[in-house]
Amino acid sequence: MVLLATAPVLLAQGQETNAPKSPPPLPPLPPSGNLAAVLHQLTNGPVTNRPLPQPRSAVQPLPKAALPQALLLTNQGAPQVAAQPHPLVFDSDIKDYTARPGDTNAQFTFNLTNTSPSEVTVERVQTSCGCTVARLPSTPWKMAPGDSGQIEVAVDLRGKRGQFSKMVYVYTSAGTKNLTVKLNVPDAPGTLSDRSRNMQIASVDRQAVFKNDCAKCHSEPTVGKNGKELYAAACGVCHDSEHRATMVPDLHNLNHSTDRIFWKVWISQGKAGSLMPAFAKTQGGPLSDEQIASLVDYLAQTVPSRPASAAAGR
Repeated sequence: MVLLATAPVLLAQGQETNAPKSPPPLPPLPPSGNLAAVLHQLTNGPVTNRPLPQPRSAVQPLPKAALPQALLLTNQGAPQVAAQPHPLVFDSDIKDYTARPGDTNAQFTFNLTNTSPSEVTVERVQTSCGCTVARLPSTPWKMAPGDSGQIEVAVDLRGKRGQFSKMVYVYTSAGTKNLTVKLNVPDAPGTLSDRSRNMQIASVDRQAVFKNDCAKCHSEPTVGKNGKELYAAACGVCHDSEHRATMVPDLHNLNHSTDRIFWKVWISQGKAGSLMPAFAKTQGGPLSDEQIASLVDYLAQTVPSRPASAAAGR
C-alpha cells in the first residue's frame, strides 16, 4: 500500500497545510527618532498624527502670584518672614543738642505719624535715666490711621559735662520704638568740670554715686528693674558709655575669665580703692539680693568668659 496516494492533496485544492504560518508584514514605522511612537504602534496599532499625551507631574508648582508677599524663599527653600516697618514714623530717631553756657536743661520734640490703616496705641514711654523725662499727650495715647502728634523729651543738664546719650523707649500696641537724644555739654573755660569734681568725690567715697544729685542717675533708675533692664540702668550707664572714664572697663571685653561668683562679688561688694561702688543694700547700695541675682544671670549669659590661657597672654 502506498500511503502517499491516500494523503489529501491540499495544495492542489488551495487549502492550507499544517506548515507554520508566516507572520503578517509589520505596518510602516513612524519616522526614526520617535521611540515612544514606535512602542505605542507595536502595542496598540498604528498611530495618528496627533501628539501623544505627555506625563504630568504629581506636584504642580504654585504661581508666584499665589505666594504670600510676607514670605521670602531663601536659597535653601526655607521660608523667612520679612521684617515689617513700625507703623509709627518719626521725623528722626536720633536728635542732638549742644548746650550753651548757663543751660540747665535740654528740650527735644519728636514728631510722629501713624502710617498704618489701623489704630495704634502708645501705651507708655520710659527713659534710660532719671534725669530724662518723656511726656505723651495722654496715657494711653490712641492714634487713628493718619493721626500725627508729638513726644516731648527733657534732659536735666545740671552736674553733667562732656558728650553723652540718653534713650527713650516708646511702648506701643505695634511693638517698641527706640529713640535717642545725644548731648554735648562743654566745660566752662578755666573751671573744674562737675564730672571731674564728682570723680574726685567718688575716689574718696565710692558710694557717693548713690547719694544726693548722683542718685538721680545711679540709684533711682534701678527701682523695680531686673535682668536686662536693670543692667542698662545700673551698669550700662557707665560701662557701656561711649565717653566713659578710662578707669571704667568695657565689661564685654575684659582681659580675664569670669563666672557667676565673679559677677556676684563685684556687683555686691564693688572694689575698694576704685570707682566701683557696692550695689548690695547691705553695703549701702540700691539693689536687693533678687535684683543682684537677676544681674548675675544676665551677665553670665551675655558676656562670654575669656579662657584663662587667653587672659594670661594679654
